[in-house]
Amino acid sequence: MILIASMHPISLINCHFSAKRGILEANHSCPAFRCQLHTIPSSNRVRDKHVVVISRSQLSLPNTKRNNGVVCNKMLETSVSYEASNKAQVQKLVDLLHVCAEEELLDETKTIHGYILKSNFSDNNLLLLLNHVSHAYSKCSDFSSCQVLFDKMLQKNVFSWTVMIVGSIENGFFYNGFKYFREMLDYGMLPDGFAYSAALRLCVALVSLELGKMVHAQIVVRGFSSNVIINTSLLNMYAKLGNVEDSSLVFNSMSERNAVSWNAIISGLTANGLHLEAFNRFIEMKNKGFSQDVYTLVGVMKAVRSLGDIGKGKVIHSCVSELDMDSNVVVGTALIDMYAECGALCEAKTVFDSNFSNCGVNMPWNAMISGYTRCRCSQEALQLYVNMCKKNVRSDIYTYCSLFDAIAESKCSKFLMEVHAAVLKSEYDNISLSVQNAIADAYAKCGSLEGVRKIFDRMEQRDIVSWTTLVTAYSQGSQWEAAIAVFSQMREEGFAVNQYTLASTLVACASLCYLEYGRQLHGLQYKTGLQNESYIESALVDMYGKCGSITEAEKVFGCISNADAVSWTAMISGYAQHGSVFCALELFKKMEQLGIKPTAVTLLSILFACSHGGLVKEGLHFFWSMGKRYNLVPEMQHYACVVDLLGRVGLLIEAFEFIRKMPVEPDEMVWQSLLSACRIHRDSELGEIAAKKILSVCPQYSAAYVLLSNTYMETGNFREGIDLRNVMKKQGVKKEPGFSWITINGKAHKFYASDQEHPEKKSIYLMLEELRVDMKALGYKPDFRSVLTSGD
Repeated sequence: MILIASMHPISLINCHFSAKRGILEANHSCPAFRCQLHTIPSSNRVRDKHVVVISRSQLSLPNTKRNNGVVCNKMLETSVSYEASNKAQVQKLVDLLHVCAEEELLDETKTIHGYILKSNFSDNNLLLLLNHVSHAYSKCSDFSSCQVLFDKMLQKNVFSWTVMIVGSIENGFFYNGFKYFREMLDYGMLPDGFAYSAALRLCVALVSLELGKMVHAQIVVRGFSSNVIINTSLLNMYAKLGNVEDSSLVFNSMSERNAVSWNAIISGLTANGLHLEAFNRFIEMKNKGFSQDVYTLVGVMKAVRSLGDIGKGKVIHSCVSELDMDSNVVVGTALIDMYAECGALCEAKTVFDSNFSNCGVNMPWNAMISGYTRCRCSQEALQLYVNMCKKNVRSDIYTYCSLFDAIAESKCSKFLMEVHAAVLKSEYDNISLSVQNAIADAYAKCGSLEGVRKIFDRMEQRDIVSWTTLVTAYSQGSQWEAAIAVFSQMREEGFAVNQYTLASTLVACASLCYLEYGRQLHGLQYKTGLQNESYIESALVDMYGKCGSITEAEKVFGCISNADAVSWTAMISGYAQHGSVFCALELFKKMEQLGIKPTAVTLLSILFACSHGGLVKEGLHFFWSMGKRYNLVPEMQHYACVVDLLGRVGLLIEAFEFIRKMPVEPDEMVWQSLLSACRIHRDSELGEIAAKKILSVCPQYSAAYVLLSNTYMETGNFREGIDLRNVMKKQGVKKEPGFSWITINGKAHKFYASDQEHPEKKSIYLMLEELRVDMKALGYKPDFRSVLTSGD
């Protein structure tokens, strides 16, 4: 019987006969792929032996594309005998198996496997085909079928073992790969160059330098030490395992090199932090006439990016232009990223505008948005995203992560909600935890604790970044008890702390004066191996200082090996808060002598110390030195501190003149400093000016009413003081009651004036009465001048 038809070779294997109708039906997974093959009697019919003649033109097939490759469009135009197969026929099957491996076509691989087993191929051809079937199974991530096939193979060669080693690596079965390499040697099969290259990849996967050196020894003994492919694999292995010295030795000993070798050494040096050496290798490669490709340029740009050297970046850019690769998406993206990291946003923008402003691929857009974000040009980043959307360029995880960082920097709540809606629509928040963390952080930076909590509660999965974001949000939002509660919950759920979570929780402890809890966190720092993290050490110094234990703060500070400006500032602030003015000034002097540049917060702490110590001359000297000596721009808190400095010693006119001459518009904090000084020194006239300035900006600001009212009363103007309180009531302004608190056994006890809510109020008031009696017996006479009336 001769069958005339046109059909895909894979479907040929699935065909079956309908004896009653004399029709051969071919079935294919694609509905469009169905045909009927009419049988023609043959005088040379032999039982179970048929010849199928396939003609390309007799069947119209759909073009299916996967991964930019044409898959089901390869026709087999040959005569196939179920009994034997010639060399060309075997090659056709090998080609098909390559397609199945590249496109991960598991079902088709199984079909071809079945066909091969049913056919009568010679031993050599069968071994060749089964090796390729094994390779296809591995590429389709069906490694179990690959192993079963390998175990059943009666014959094996070097290629068979190499396929199993590579398959083990690619499917994550690293120890299996080592087992196959060892069995290969036990089997008496001598590895070739490809097998050794696979074995070296295995050493990297197992993170075993010792195994790598053993394989290297075999390579030398077997005489492969001059093989450029194996040497490239060797230097790559050493570099990835952190042994840059041996990697360079292998490279230097190579008698023959190619572009891949140069790429490997450049990438290896970059990955191990030897960025300047990587750049020098690139220059050497160029000078020796080796051509550079995408991998070369991207590798060396990573090195220059880390160096932050704009000059070297321009050298690379000129090489890119010489190779006419400016418009290459991968190279261009790396260029933009390199320039942005070097702080050269103008150059990065020039690359983007010249080559990618109309690009439909999002990689250059992402790099430019990320560059703007890193350089704190958040508005430019947001505008570029808008342009990206207008050009219908698809956003991805990287777009959104950079974008939400820009939103967090700009604190633009409206834009945040719009982009969040876009993310929900695109469903990226359902597939990427990193995007959800970025959204939560943006809500935190925009001051929406409710938004952070909602994002956190909706997360199906959480990581340490998620918890840290919530703890930090509560801590920075003055919800300190909530921050500690979340931290405790995180610990209960088994998450290990990091330096940022611990530091944020220490800030909460400092704000609540939770000394005992802070000490427990100090112990946890050692237990988790974070004792050398300066970020935590600075937070510990600050916590002990604010909780009143300046001695413990000094101990922690003394143990810091390389204290940075934050650590010094925390200790200076601790001294200032405890009234140790001269200790603070002496420590600041020592800080300068060590060459540590003070920050704006450092100067604020120094001004605070001078203010509370009455050191007007010294305080003014530090303030006027901010710009001239320290290159710092005074912020509103610095101005308020100077006003307080002058006001405390009664220099009210000087304080007022200082405010009038400020280069920026003073806010309510500055005027309140003056108003507080007016109350202390009973200057109601100047106090009225300060209060009016405050109320013109914040008409519901209760402190201004209370301070001015008490100023009137202390100067004897009771009528005006009472009238102001009545105005306050008519306008609905309510004063938030002040309170004090103490922490006992991890619990904070708050006390308000005339408090009747505390469960132990009777015992507390009895103790207060005893103290009052004892004070009176000792002759103590209270000074009522500083007593303020609340107006309640």
